[in-house]
Amino acid sequence: IKELVTVWTSQASATQRAGRAGRTGPGTCWKLYTEQFCTDHMPQRTSPEIVRTPLDELILQCCLLNEQHHGIDNRKGKRKGCNVVKFLEQAPEPPPLDGIMHACEHLLEVGALDLVATEPDHILRLTPLGFHLSHMPLDAKVAKCLVVGCILECIEPALTIAASLSHTKSIWLPYLPGSQASKKETREVQERLIQEGFGGKNWRGGTVKGDLIGVIAAFNGWFACDKEKDRRKFASKYGLDHNVLRDLHSLRSQFYDALIDAGFLDGQNKSSWDSSRDDALLTSCCLVAGLYPNISTLMRPRKGRGNLRGGRLITKDGDMCKASSNSFQANRLWNANDSGRDAYAVYHEKHRTVGTVGADTKPGGQMDVYLNEINFISRFALLLFAGNIEMRDNAIILDGWLKFKVGEKARTGGILIVELRKELDMVMTRHVMSGNVLDEETARECHQILSVVRSLLEDESCSSL
Repeated sequence: IKELVTVWTSQASATQRAGRAGRTGPGTCWKLYTEQFCTDHMPQRTSPEIVRTPLDELILQCCLLNEQHHGIDNRKGKRKGCNVVKFLEQAPEPPPLDGIMHACEHLLEVGALDLVATEPDHILRLTPLGFHLSHMPLDAKVAKCLVVGCILECIEPALTIAASLSHTKSIWLPYLPGSQASKKETREVQERLIQEGFGGKNWRGGTVKGDLIGVIAAFNGWFACDKEKDRRKFASKYGLDHNVLRDLHSLRSQFYDALIDAGFLDGQNKSSWDSSRDDALLTSCCLVAGLYPNISTLMRPRKGRGNLRGGRLITKDGDMCKASSNSFQANRLWNANDSGRDAYAVYHEKHRTVGTVGADTKPGGQMDVYLNEINFISRFALLLFAGNIEMRDNAIILDGWLKFKVGEKARTGGILIVELRKELDMVMTRHVMSGNVLDEETARECHQILSVVRSLLEDESCSSL
């Protein structure tokens, strides 16, 4: 869980800040704390970034450097593995072991690494997917979303998703520039834009409810305006941050070039990889592949006194989560019916706001956990693009915790889903290894399997809340 913790600045940082006052001329720095407080409560220096940030990209680079140095094992014809822990122990201030192991587990789940050995040390090796991800200047999840977008031929919406996840700011403003509209009225205008755009109620490529799908709808509407002044008007009309949208446009171009350099796109033949650019259902599969293992299932509200109001999303570790306040799914989750079909969602991050260190928390020490960038998806998208699945009795089990009951009569259908997943995984692996140069047999198999996947997604619309 990412914790948004308010901490006191370090003494070294405070000293550096004081220097700002006299940078261009004589100045005075006023410190709103006592010397005693500084000595007792403020750390001497800020912790190094390597011990407080995710290590996924760093570990991929370690494995890549190891392979470039040691090459291929000629006896087995495979790349040699890397002892990541031993490698990072050589850093001036090594990251904590639990941080390294957590990042490795995540990369194993994403499919970027293979575990070669566990004794006496954990030895890891890049998979074909991991090799490509290590060459892309992106978070592993975001990069995988783009790679799957190339395979599913819906790279345009995948580029928008990747750009949005890589930007620190939201495209949504809490107000309509130049208007007296309230925050609630602004939200209604923005929801109307989402409903009428990509993945909306009557969208030709299928309906999908999700925050990132909404970003695609907003970006497409903004980008469809030819002139800069028209784009500014569009942004003002719908409460969008024009500057953030321009940044997304720039990031999309950078990611597009990175995919061409990595060999996933043919820059001269756009029609070969973007035939499904308007398909919201296949785009939701990119979200599942990229955001996995961030999966949650809906716990509907229960009638009776003492029960929580509104729905909650339960994650694998058992956390009952709310939607973050800026999510367009917050009201949908709060107003969820107490009965209905099972519903599933993927999310970008889980976080909790702890507040200032030392401050009081809620009674009992409990803190609310929130999810952001929530996107509701089909169960078939989960079964085909998420983790490991297996048949147990009359149910399909995903990653050992999420159960999809199929019943005795539908058991054959469950077995077919498992087999389809195997075929899909094989085709995607061949696609990753081949890049944009596919032989006729692989290309034909890929299109046949994607046609079956698309039919399954179309037959089962996402559960309504």
